[in-house]
Amino acid sequence: MEQWPNFFIVGTAKAGTTTLHEYLKKIPEIYMSPLKEPNYFALEKIPENYFRKPIRSKEKYFSLFNNVKKQRIIGESSVNYLADSKAPKLIHQVSPNAHILISLRDPVERVYSEYFMHRRGGHLNPIFLEQIKFELNNQIDYSKHNIGLTKGLYSEYVKRYFSLFGKNKVKIIIFEEFIKHQKQTVEEILEFLGIPHSLTMFDEEAHRSFSVPRNRLFQLILGNITIVNSAAKFLPQSSRTYLREQFLVTKKPKPKMDEDARKILINYYKEDVEKLKHLLDRKLPWENFSN
Repeated sequence: MEQWPNFFIVGTAKAGTTTLHEYLKKIPEIYMSPLKEPNYFALEKIPENYFRKPIRSKEKYFSLFNNVKKQRIIGESSVNYLADSKAPKLIHQVSPNAHILISLRDPVERVYSEYFMHRRGGHLNPIFLEQIKFELNNQIDYSKHNIGLTKGLYSEYVKRYFSLFGKNKVKIIIFEEFIKHQKQTVEEILEFLGIPHSLTMFDEEAHRSFSVPRNRLFQLILGNITIVNSAAKFLPQSSRTYLREQFLVTKKPKPKMDEDARKILINYYKEDVEKLKHLLDRKLPWENFSN
């Protein structure tokens, strides 16, 4: 049966979308795609040569929802839908009444987190400042490993969803608030989706600490897209997290960000953060932009 989702978690990357996806799939009234990041509607930001192959077949996309039973909310999560200029319109064409969930994170901290995600796999310049300068001074092919500076220019991305779906159909989650108040945030999302649900039993997930591969072999495993994609296909998120945390990586204190790099990033994002504040009509708990 052809059935388009009516709920989309659209990003941003490194802002708790996986945790939100896992929480919501446990709610009986919600069906979340067993595959996170199908990227079906991301035509611009997910070119055909992208390292993680998107779903392009309508039949294969619909198959993600074959096990829907009586759930009223049918959802999927693809963080690339946020920055992709075509995705909002494509989603709206097939699901105009969809609920949209957007999670945003301090763009300076978000890009630093993405940098280390790629570094764990042995990619990118080992010096964060040099990676930033390289991406600012070069036209980066989105299909290559990079830290995605433009992903943090949120205001235009959010505005596109507001204009198409209406503010009442778009919920904004601030990552820094979510990790402090997870149960409350999930209950607010359920209210937004029209699912009154008191979470009497709720296990908060600890915010993932900084980690590095235990050795060069494990770094190669973490950086191998074929292995990563195969694991995502056959193992649930909880099992992948357990294997990674218990065997492949070791926890260490997160390196402090180079202050020159921080200043460059703050300057790069500050105008857009001001636009976002006005768009959302609220203050944002982002220390990098507190002044």
